[in-house]
Amino acid sequence: MKTIAIINLKGGVSKTTTAINMATLLAGRHRKRVLLFDNDPQGNASQFFNCYEEGKETCAAAEILRRESSPIRWEGHGLQVINANISLLAADNALRASAERQDNRIKEYLQSIEDKFDYCIIDNPPALLMCTINALCAADEVIVPVMLDNWAIDGVEMIAAQIEGLKSLNKKLKIAGILLTNYRKTDENEVAEKWLREHCRYRVFETKIRRSDKVTAATYYKEPLEKYSPRSAAAVTYRKFVNEYFQESGVQK
Repeated sequence: MKTIAIINLKGGVSKTTTAINMATLLAGRHRKRVLLFDNDPQGNASQFFNCYEEGKETCAAAEILRRESSPIRWEGHGLQVINANISLLAADNALRASAERQDNRIKEYLQSIEDKFDYCIIDNPPALLMCTINALCAADEVIVPVMLDNWAIDGVEMIAAQIEGLKSLNKKLKIAGILLTNYRKTDENEVAEKWLREHCRYRVFETKIRRSDKVTAATYYKEPLEKYSPRSAAAVTYRKFVNEYFQESGVQK
């Protein structure tokens, strides 16, 4: 099983949209066995799959941090979901205060089920919580969604610094690439993209996820773009991105 963490410490860059659509494309179009791990106390991915469990004092992601049994909360069409809700924050705080080793809870859980899946996609919060550190210690690769603005490179560098700091705990961890999201073709964006590709020390995926009003609508109706609007600019470019990722990873589609 390959584990991919979708992360940027800056919010509003389409992390959850990327995690959901990458996971559903891998499971649907590419027939892979996929685990989507919602590792964000906001639980947006869980809300998308109707497994947020509002008002409940626990969730699967919190149970994993506490080393409790954690049944899959949603399953369908080759995709299974580890859910999250606000209770993950309490579990995160308790783990941070614990005298026990704190960074290996997600890794332990994923190792116990790795034969059941081809891919695990982890959707992370825009903050360096203990659950975020756990995700980085468990991941093989990191994909960093980025919107082109004055602070785009800062988010990448913050993640890069954390990865370097965790090398002693996870030597295999690397940044697979930077994914430009919510992209509009303007003169300003073309200049910003050129600057990013020239100055960023990490790979920037050739595919850019195009801005589309269909993303908001698909989220409202809780349908992946591939189902809701397969011809939309965002759906087309997410398919291209997943194909590019496969090619660069040397994995059969």
